[in-house]
Amino acid sequence: MASESTNIGTHSELRVMTALLANGYEVSKPIAPEVYDLQVHDPRTGEFFRVQVKTARYRERENRLPAYVVDARKGNGDPYTLRDAEYIAGVTPDAVYLIPNKGQIEYWAQPSLIDAKWMRLEEAYQRN
Repeated sequence: MASESTNIGTHSELRVMTALLANGYEVSKPIAPEVYDLQVHDPRTGEFFRVQVKTARYRERENRLPAYVVDARKGNGDPYTLRDAEYIAGVTPDAVYLIPNKGQIEYWAQPSLIDAKWMRLEEAYQRN
């Protein structure tokens, strides 16, 4: 039986894949374990990029602004580099975001500014 953490991570990956597909991207998942979770192709531009999927947590602490926080560290504690993935996908309870990877250990955004700071992906297919 999978752990709760594994189930949450798998659910986040499926939401990111669904959002990418709904936005016209082609999505591949590596068969062998890789440092990234997904490889994505934009058929409109021909661009390929890799995505590391992370479930965001909501941080609400005294003396700090509330924010969604995406931890962008590998299992060894090092941040993901551009050689690992070009984007970090942050998954909140109600949205999926693509965040350009800048090699940081975490990314955060206030709820009121999140759509301006990160690229929100619609999770439902949009017909033209």
